[in-house]
Amino acid sequence: MVLIRKLLVIIAIQTSLFFTQECLILADDTWQLDDNSAEMSDADEIALGKKVDEYIRHQFYLRNDPELNKVLNDITQRLTSVSERKTLPFTCDIIQSHSINAFSAPGGHIYVTEGLLKFAETEDEVAGIIGHEVAHASLRHVSKLYREFMEILSQRDKGADSAATLSLFNCHLEEFEQEADTTGVLYAHKAGFNPNGLSDFLERHLNQLIQEGVFGLLRFGSFTTISSRINHMREYTRSLTIKE
Repeated sequence: MVLIRKLLVIIAIQTSLFFTQECLILADDTWQLDDNSAEMSDADEIALGKKVDEYIRHQFYLRNDPELNKVLNDITQRLTSVSERKTLPFTCDIIQSHSINAFSAPGGHIYVTEGLLKFAETEDEVAGIIGHEVAHASLRHVSKLYREFMEILSQRDKGADSAATLSLFNCHLEEFEQEADTTGVLYAHKAGFNPNGLSDFLERHLNQLIQEGVFGLLRFGSFTTISSRINHMREYTRSLTIKE
């Protein structure tokens, strides 16, 4: 990620399921986060999410399939009903793309690609993916990343080592991913889905990428990161079943 000279406002966080990459989408400064608040209020986040959704709808084609959308949103509501942020109006939309991916935006907006839905084999896998995105919202990762990114820009302006601060930021992104993994698994478990859904999906897709030779020397770090996430989720899932 390259540090930009002028941060206008972060309005979305795109979380790749497979390469742990974060995409910062910038808008004009008509909306600003109150620097005195510890976190965004639900109202601020919902307002911000509407702007992000408008941006997404301008950048991508969304599939209008009432039956499939109902299935996805029913899954989403089951998961949000066991989350800590039931006040957000969670929705799940389908992006017309062959890529296998899912991401979330502020205010409870979740997006999954057609490629992901075609690759998924069970409802439990889809629930695991959506649960991961619900967890990002429930854990307020948007406002946390906003503040940390602002701090990086502040430190850079003071002459601090940009590479070092950005490295720390990327470490925190990985921590957020792992936190969303385990929280999403917990939501899936509480909502009555198989909590191994996300792990099964990631493992199968990882094997496919290996067979296709995607992971060369430069991407070996991505391979180990995904493997570590899968192993961590497997261990956490076992702890859930043991408690029962």
